[in-house]
Amino acid sequence: MEPWLPEIQQRPDLLVTFDNRQVAIEFQCAPISVERVQHRTAGFAKLGLDVVWVLGPTYQQRKLQQVTLAKFARIRQDTLQVALWRGKQGIQWREWWTVDGRMYVGREDYADPIRQLAKIQQQLVRRDRRIRQLQKQLYQQERTVTGIPVCCHISKPLPGGLKTAHWMLATQLIGLLEQEPCHADRLLTMIERAEWFAFGATPASAVAKLWLTQLLVLWQSMGVVQVTNDRWCLAAKVQWFADFNQKCRELRSHVHTLGSK
Repeated sequence: MEPWLPEIQQRPDLLVTFDNRQVAIEFQCAPISVERVQHRTAGFAKLGLDVVWVLGPTYQQRKLQQVTLAKFARIRQDTLQVALWRGKQGIQWREWWTVDGRMYVGREDYADPIRQLAKIQQQLVRRDRRIRQLQKQLYQQERTVTGIPVCCHISKPLPGGLKTAHWMLATQLIGLLEQEPCHADRLLTMIERAEWFAFGATPASAVAKLWLTQLLVLWQSMGVVQVTNDRWCLAAKVQWFADFNQKCRELRSHVHTLGSK
């Protein structure tokens, strides 16, 4: 308990050993900045120590905001997870998934493309900054935001952390793949440049890679993309829609088809 580590001038709450490796446990109840979490995590890493940030009752008494989840989340079993202390029950791991980049959902939840399209229309009316930027790019190609391909309406939850809605980033990726096949590193660069919450216990680049990997796996299962000569490319030409009404008809048909399977 609370061993002093002179090499990094830090004192973890616990230093435990199992499977022939040491892990620092930080039991967090008091407020702490993301910069401080990053600094302490980096210090432990210098000694080759993994670190688990465990959130105590103080944090659990209120709804965990995305900024808090990003501060303490770590990649575990190919998902973003946060450790919560449950007293006699020990540590409980909570997975962090989102559909549109803002709301928490469970693994079993799915996006509603028709509802998502209606929200996009609302954001257009409100002249949301991020949508205006994307809208400008698409207008130059004689396309519209509401006419994005169906595959851009993400049908399964993805790892949390994005401030941008998933469909917007997916649309940009499709646009890039329409130009030419791309190596995964090029796609990852685009993802890393998106707006993310500040991560404390996990490198942001690792989260971006996890998000991209899971999206590509999803698209691959849908027959949208494939790998050719070590590069990702579209498996077939994607359909863009002329207007809101045409898109709604297509989405309703798509949902009906999925429901009948």
